Amino acid sequence: MKMYFEPLTQTNWAMLPESAKPRFCDDSRGIMVFDEHNKLIAGAVMDSWTDNSCMIHVFIGNPFVLKHRFAHEVFNYAFNIAKRGVIIGCTPANNKKALKFNANMGFEEQTRIKDGYAEGVDHVITQLRKENCKFIDQQEKTRRVA
Repeated sequence: MKMYFEPLTQTNWAMLPESAKPRFCDDSRGIMVFDEHNKLIAGAVMDSWTDNSCMIHVFIGNPFVLKHRFAHEVFNYAFNIAKRGVIIGCTPANNKKALKFNANMGFEEQTRIKDGYAEGVDHVITQLRKENCKFIDQQEKTRRVA
């Protein structure tokens, strides 16, 4: 399967499934992955940028994308191109599949906001720090963030 990485645009934003689509912000940026038939198979949207962090929202329609450097591209962009030191995730506690995926990516739980997603469903706040990211080269981890 051939895959093509493209930056997030208003056009490909509309292709995200509603269940995976965060609110579009003025500072939304990201990486989208398409197959040879121009079907969206994965995407990472980053927003709420601060001097040293951003929030991340990930959609994976085909897990095969993970074998084709999707995580490397996403984390290289956030940590090395955008020069941030921390990526923050916010996941509903009842989305066990996403929480397991986040943990496998290296995100660590920081706190839970009781009823933060819905009554009876906490929001789980996680972070991935540049120095702990297994998807970027060791040499890149120590490069100073400007």
